[in-house]
Parts: sequence; C-alpha cells; structure tokens
Amino acid sequence: MVVPKASYLLLLAVPSLSYAAGYPHQDASPFPQVDLGYAVHAPTYVNETSSGLKYANYNNIRFAQPPLGPLRFRRPKTPPPSEPGIKNGSAPMFATDCVSAVPNIFPEQGLPSRSWGHEDCLFLNVRVPEGVKAGDNVPVIHWVHGSGYAYGSKDLNRISGDGSGLFEDMDRSTQKFIYVASNYRMGLYGWSSSPSEDTEANVGLHDTLAALQWTRKYISKFGGDPRRITAFGESAGAGMIDLLLVAKGGKEDLPFNRAFIASPGVWPRRDPSRRQAVFDSVLQAANCKSVDCLRKLPEKDLFKANEYLLVNVTDGHSGALGPGPGFAPVVDGEYIEDLLPSIFSGRGGYNRVPSRVAVSNMAFEGRGQSPPDHMPELFPFLVRGTIPHASDETIKKIQSLYEYPPGLAVKLGWDWVTDISFACNAYFTAKAYAHKAQRYVMSIPPATHALDQSYYFYQDNITTPVASVKLAREFQEHVRRFVTDGKNEKKFHGLEDFPTYGQSETTFNVTLDGWKKEKDYWEVNRRCQVLKEILSDPKNGA
Repeated sequence: MVVPKASYLLLLAVPSLSYAAGYPHQDASPFPQVDLGYAVHAPTYVNETSSGLKYANYNNIRFAQPPLGPLRFRRPKTPPPSEPGIKNGSAPMFATDCVSAVPNIFPEQGLPSRSWGHEDCLFLNVRVPEGVKAGDNVPVIHWVHGSGYAYGSKDLNRISGDGSGLFEDMDRSTQKFIYVASNYRMGLYGWSSSPSEDTEANVGLHDTLAALQWTRKYISKFGGDPRRITAFGESAGAGMIDLLLVAKGGKEDLPFNRAFIASPGVWPRRDPSRRQAVFDSVLQAANCKSVDCLRKLPEKDLFKANEYLLVNVTDGHSGALGPGPGFAPVVDGEYIEDLLPSIFSGRGGYNRVPSRVAVSNMAFEGRGQSPPDHMPELFPFLVRGTIPHASDETIKKIQSLYEYPPGLAVKLGWDWVTDISFACNAYFTAKAYAHKAQRYVMSIPPATHALDQSYYFYQDNITTPVASVKLAREFQEHVRRFVTDGKNEKKFHGLEDFPTYGQSETTFNVTLDGWKKEKDYWEVNRRCQVLKEILSDPKNGA
C-alpha cells in the first residue's frame, strides 16, 4: 500500500518515550507484603522525593489472565491466575509491555526498535506513599496512558509520566493518595474485530475497565479507598475513560467516582464497514482467512503482522493509526452504542455516578498532526477521512467555520484536527456534566498535544521540561486537590480552585501569565455544534 502525504495527520504522536526506572537499593522495610488472595506482592523498589517522602512501587501485578491463544480477540478473563511464592514484580525493561509499534511517519523514539512488547501484558503498578496502610482509605489515582491506541505502557510514557512528581509537594496530612497505572492491548490485539467472526470488539477498552475493576476490588489492601478512585487518562487513555462514561448507554457500573480526562482522543465513527475493513487488513497481513487461524498463529507471526500494519502501512487518513480507518475504538451496538458523545448528551446517555469530572484540551492539539503542505486543497481529503460521504457542499460548510490569516493555510488542518479529534469531545463532556465539571484549556506555547502532561507530571526540567516551574507545581496542586479534596495552603496559599463549568461554561485558560477564568472558547465559536449536526446526519457516513 502507498502512504499518502495526508498520513501526517495520524494522531497522538509523542515526542519521546522514557522508561520509569526505580532504585531497588532503597530500604523497603517500612512497606509490607500485600496478600491479594491469588498472589502475595512485596515492593519492587522504594523511591524518595527531594522532600524526603518515601514511596513503594509494587510493580507488575497481574489483573487478568494472559490473553493468549484462544483468549486472543476476547475481553480479558478474570480473576487472575494464582501465583505461588512472594512476587516482587522485578522484570527486565519492556518485558511486561503490551505489543507496541511506532509508525515510520514519526521520528525515532530513542528505543531499540519501532516494535516491541509481548501478548502476556495485562499487568499494573501500584505506588504507595510511606505511612499509608490497609484501613487508611486514602484516595486513588488510576492512570491510563495514551499513544494512539498503538504503543506505550504503564512504564513507558511520553515524558516519563510515572506520577511520582505528584508526590513532591504533597501535604502529608491532607493529600496522601495511592497511584495505579495499567496496561491494555493495542494495535491489532486491542482494536480489531469483526461482527461476522467469533471476536469481541474493543478489547483494549475492556482491559482498561478490568484494571479499574481490579483497583476497586483490591486497593484497600494497600490502604486505598475503593469509593474514591479517580480515573485519569490522556489522549487515547482519556478517550477510553470518556467512552466508559457512555458505556451501556451510561448504565455501566463504573469502578471509579471521579474522572480526569485530558485531550480525549475518540473519532466519531459509526459505519460498521470500517470495522470490517480493519479486520480484513489484519487477516491479509497475517496470511489468514479466519479468526481461528489468527488464534493459532505463533506469537512472533502475529507480532510481525502488527508491526507491518502500524510501522509500514499506516495508509489511513481518519486520524487513527494503522491501515484504512485505523486501530481505534469502534461501535459494537451493545457496549458502545455510538462514538459521538455529543449525541449521548442529548439522549441522557452519560453516566451520572461520577461526582466530579475534569476535562481538557490543548489550544492547538492538531498542530503538526495534519499535512504541512497543500492546504486548503487537501482539506476535503482530510475531512472525508472522518466523514467519508461528505458532499462538496458539506466540505464548504465545514471550511467556512475556520479562519486563518494569509500564509497560514496550514492552520486550517490544525484546527480541524483539534476539533474533530479532541476539543469537541472535551467540550461536549463538560457540557454533559455541567455543574459536576471543571475544564481547562492550555494555551502555553506551542500548546500542542500532550504538552500539559509535562506539567501535571513535572519532575525536573531535564526529564519533564516546562516553560514555568511555578505553573507546573500549581498544576500538580490542582490535580491533588481534585483527587483528595485536600489543600496545601502552606506552599500554595492563594491558589484559586478550578471553577465549576456550569451553565456559564467557565474554564481556566492556562497561560504563561497564570490561570485565567474565561468562557469556553468552543462554546463561543460554536464549531462543535455545527459539526455535531453534520456528524449526526447518516448520509455523511461518519
């Protein structure tokens, strides 16, 4: 297959990856072994913040059975298998990552290969600060990583987002929390299925649900409160949390009561033929004619098929990575009834259980994620990647929503990708939750996708470079307050809390000059409302 120029718009690229390393020489004696019933886990290693707070890392805890052979292309099976002895979670670098592949259109990631990982990968990590013990019932953050539904892991994050920076200025009397991070299947393993084959759709999403359910069931053994879990994700991870909010028409028994959704990456696709097209590409790449064949393939052969489809093919222009429409969540008609959350808000389909929902996007999410040349000529091609049957009249209507100065025609592509892939998802989720919602938009230059991750996971200006350390520390305080309801007035006296979104659509615009209350820019420009009408029209083929 030929890779067209428009493949530049394939979304959710990351600038770099780094492995979250630990220090096994630290004394683990203050931290107990934890008996989960099916396995006993001791700390893998202990780290310490610059302020002297120690925290234990319980790594590589299984939350489901290995998804191998007959369990390929099926939802995760629980409970996890029993494991004898005492597990300390030690494993070589990349040994517990799910199969990942970084497309050739992205720059080198500083890794030995563009493709790595294993099928036996349904593991999570638990990070516990010193002094927290069973019965303490401290709040919990459960992190779901991004990276285009194609690569990454609980350990391997775009800027080192391992959560440890959030412990740095923690008020030890009011803000202690436990941090969990989990894997999920990606690429063909997590996002390929066929309505006519013995497969289950969106198994990557169900992996994340199973991991969150594990946290609700077992986190009390580490000292966490199963009634106070914040599901926290960015990009693809945020997209999955957003989808869980509308799963089963908003009736899913959610294993979390708060959600922090940063730049949710979900594409509004409903056409079942697009789901079949991706599965057909998998069969062809694996030289198979059925899912039975796929399940019998040696692991290395399926690995090679995934690598081919993500690293070498990537001929889609829908915003997702991979062949044709790309590897991403699909409509299955039952668990996920639609992939247009704005429609759900009108049908009452958002889950009402969460007590608080924070939702955000960057001001220029799409910058660098659309073709750098030949705009506006390529704009119809760009739009039809998401809306296949859009007429010329519809294209003109969409283009009329955007303004760009002479010489900056490329901004047309940026703004379209920002809206259709991230901002409108965030906007409609905030609208749906209104008085339970808080929303920010980050405008700190260059305000591109994932830049805020270096702020809320800030560690230092080498690992997580930021334009303002002061803003990064304030950002982290906002996250801690959201999760714990506790404040650190000694270090952050006068820091104003996130405003409630409400009927006035109030947001924080995060700028280099600080936190500015403003009316939601996407409420003012009305683009998402127009796009909602276009996407809701069946004749456009979203």
